Amino acid sequence: MIGGVRTYIVNDTQPYRPRLKAQLTGSGVRGNSDFDTNFDNLEILSQTIYPEVLGNAIKSEVKHYSEIKQIDFVKEASDSLTQWITDRRDRALVCALSNDFSNAVVCDKTNGFKKAEKTHQSVSDLSKTITADDKMNVKALRRAIFQARAGIKYDGSQAFPIKPIRSETITQAGIPVQNYSYIILLDSYAINQLKEDKEWQEIHKHAGDRGDKNALFTGLVGMIDNCPIIDMGVWTSLNVGLLNSEVSDSEFKAHLNMQNHNKVTPPSSYAGTTTPVSIGALIGASALVMAGNDSVNFYISESEDAGRKTICGVDRILAISKGKFVSPHGVSSVYNDTDFAVIGLFSAKV
Repeated sequence: MIGGVRTYIVNDTQPYRPRLKAQLTGSGVRGNSDFDTNFDNLEILSQTIYPEVLGNAIKSEVKHYSEIKQIDFVKEASDSLTQWITDRRDRALVCALSNDFSNAVVCDKTNGFKKAEKTHQSVSDLSKTITADDKMNVKALRRAIFQARAGIKYDGSQAFPIKPIRSETITQAGIPVQNYSYIILLDSYAINQLKEDKEWQEIHKHAGDRGDKNALFTGLVGMIDNCPIIDMGVWTSLNVGLLNSEVSDSEFKAHLNMQNHNKVTPPSSYAGTTTPVSIGALIGASALVMAGNDSVNFYISESEDAGRKTICGVDRILAISKGKFVSPHGVSSVYNDTDFAVIGLFSAKV
């Protein structure tokens, strides 16, 4: 996962409560008015996440066979187990990111993005209207950036501005200008569609120097309004890419710790009956929350089968969830049970 992950170090599996201080929104007092005539409310939002121990192990053949095959079992097993636990972590991050979107932009062939109607009571209601011609495009991405900056939900209702991954001040013509950067993650289907968009082609017609001098040619697909776009690949059994509606519900749920999600919305929930959909995301700071120990634990036992075989194991404490904070004591808040820094991006998977 690229950026947007807020991490906490925990050393046990006790429930952990990341906290978030909401912005003060009261009107304050004026003139000779006393403070106690209009106190503001200090909201400390939180969510509870439940770490669990994730592990795996490999047993060797009889040591004599390993020697004949010239295999350093401990080294090879350690490398494979390290890759396995990294893969499991990344899949859990992707599944948490894509679960139960509260905000989104859905691509549309004619207008760039679809406008929600009264019948669209959820993100999945809107995404199910996608047809094969509703492909990823520049207008949809710019709409997502606008929604993030302005604090607007998919249906036009008020949300809150998403905190950017990075902000910087640059000077143009002697005037300081603040640039805010989100990260846009798309799968390879959406990336190919974006490259076919004439507006995208025009934007990147004069990309400048190639090679090491230009970030567009060293991993990034491109930039839209100062926000980098990254091809995250496609989810398969061998690749940790982004999800689409054709990934099975069971595989999706296998990478979620159900305790960390109040509601589970598998990828199939976002597609209608005719067209599969690709699922991307715009992310800001603290889009995902991850708690766990700061290093992976390795175990080696050479006492198996009277000392003839070796077992290598690995585990770590891990909890992963999307940033979704809840107000205390049931207080109504614009932040309450809403994606803190994620906007889903939906397009036809064609």
